[in-house]
Amino acid sequence: MSSKPTSKPGPKGIPAPKPKVVAEPAAEVPEAVTVEAGTDRAVALKLRELVGRVVEVTGGKKKGVKEIVEATLTALGDALAKGEELNLPGVGKVRVAKSVDREGRSMMTLKVRGTGTPKPKEPKETLADAEEAV
Repeated sequence: MSSKPTSKPGPKGIPAPKPKVVAEPAAEVPEAVTVEAGTDRAVALKLRELVGRVVEVTGGKKKGVKEIVEATLTALGDALAKGEELNLPGVGKVRVAKSVDREGRSMMTLKVRGTGTPKPKEPKETLADAEEAV
């Protein structure tokens, strides 16, 4: 059996859609993958870009942020490898749908449910107005 997927022409000579290829992340550097809304095209968010975005949002130093992001990704990967389900604001619910060990490398297929949009925080109600305080 060939390890390369082949595509055969469809009806009336129309080429069949190309098979989707699942890329494996590098063993040392975890990568986050995002899918643009309304498309099937996945855009890889690399560690360097993720760290840059976190630095912009937090104003932290790049070296410290990189250590924290790497530790966070490692903790998330370990939790998924143990079969734990993640429920993270900004991401959604994530669980391992399928896990396969090939040639000494582990591959996980993840299922993500939810938009990942965190719920907006509503202002807390105060018990008394400032004018009523005595």
